[in-house]
Amino acid sequence: MSGEVPWLRRQLVAFRRWIWPLRAEEVEDLPDEFGDDRVYLIGEDGLWWSAAFTCPCGCEAVIQLSLVPNDRPRWRAEVAENGVISLFPSVWRTKGCRSHFVVRDGKIRWARDEQPRP
Repeated sequence: MSGEVPWLRRQLVAFRRWIWPLRAEEVEDLPDEFGDDRVYLIGEDGLWWSAAFTCPCGCEAVIQLSLVPNDRPRWRAEVAENGVISLFPSVWRTKGCRSHFVVRDGKIRWARDEQPRP
């Protein structure tokens, strides 16, 4: 079972994310513990250099994305007035669970309607 994510856990995480969208939380440093419904925007004074959150497949891996404009690869975060977040472009993990998804309006949308492979 090494590296496998139990099917039921994936389903519960997906259901929870369907009910409660991902919301942005601005922090100055990477938190010690991650909330399932949070994307942490790391920076200060409204300038973010990184986004961090747990993988939506339920594997509990921490995903960190650069938001620095000159970095490659880099992502862009948009936060609505209600705190719901969108990330551009998609996220594709090349190791571990190999999840490929987009975050739009706080919802996870799996690429090509695929679920991550255990």
